[in-house]
Amino acid sequence: MRFLTLTCAALACLLPAASARPARPCYEQRNLRTISSIYNLTVYPNQIPVIASGGPGVPKGLFNANVTGRIDPVGKFVGFQDSIEYFFALAPIPGPATNNVAITGFQITEFSSGCADVATSVVYLYCSIYAPGQPGHGTPVAPLKQVAFWKFDQNGAVEKYDAWIPNLNNWVQSTTGLQLSNPQVQGGSIQQLCATTQQRCTGANQQWPSFDECVTTLSARRYGDYNEAWGDNIVCRSIHIFLTLARPEHHCPHVGPTGGGKCVDVPYGQDYFTDEALYGDPVGETFKCKARK
Repeated sequence: MRFLTLTCAALACLLPAASARPARPCYEQRNLRTISSIYNLTVYPNQIPVIASGGPGVPKGLFNANVTGRIDPVGKFVGFQDSIEYFFALAPIPGPATNNVAITGFQITEFSSGCADVATSVVYLYCSIYAPGQPGHGTPVAPLKQVAFWKFDQNGAVEKYDAWIPNLNNWVQSTTGLQLSNPQVQGGSIQQLCATTQQRCTGANQQWPSFDECVTTLSARRYGDYNEAWGDNIVCRSIHIFLTLARPEHHCPHVGPTGGGKCVDVPYGQDYFTDEALYGDPVGETFKCKARK
């Protein structure tokens, strides 16, 4: 149904208006179609080809080759590969690590595009238990919400983005049934993180001499909070361990002792307000429609 609606809207751009009612601009439909296609790839199992093959698994025209953005509270992502891994490799894959939770649908509840190169959206990412043949399969769990601003290039591909996932910590607790402030829960997650790190980060990508050293070192670090996932903490590493499936040579350092430049403590202003360095535009200009001449 969504594909049919978007197709009809695209065809409508090519036909003359049949009434005095103003038609929605073609760029508005194009931008909505691009954003919808991106979120559709977060729905399980649509993200699997991207995780398996990286860039070639992403349909052409969705992202500019130099796409760059910020996702609060996860981090900054510079370049095509980093960006697609955030959007698709972090989309949960059902299994023990995610309590069999997956994104199983989405709805763009708010959308506006006042010019060809800028849009804003709100999406609900609907989640449920995905465990065919097991009790509870298909049971809805709490959805995720993402608010985003988008900047498009002249061909309609996303070039820059600034997005926010509110109440991420509450969502994690709701879907796992765990109280993340509980010391026993924290200890268990550190052990799981270290076990997965030792399994995935091997050879040249090895981060810890042993499982025990990983547990001992990380147990002395701040645990963190999913509403502030940037920093030298366990929560940050628990997010980045999922990305080691896509590019272990790049992401294993992020779960290691140094944090690899991602899971490191930086001043608050450096995280959230370095727009000019991140986007290459004067502050406040990236996601504004330019005045028509």
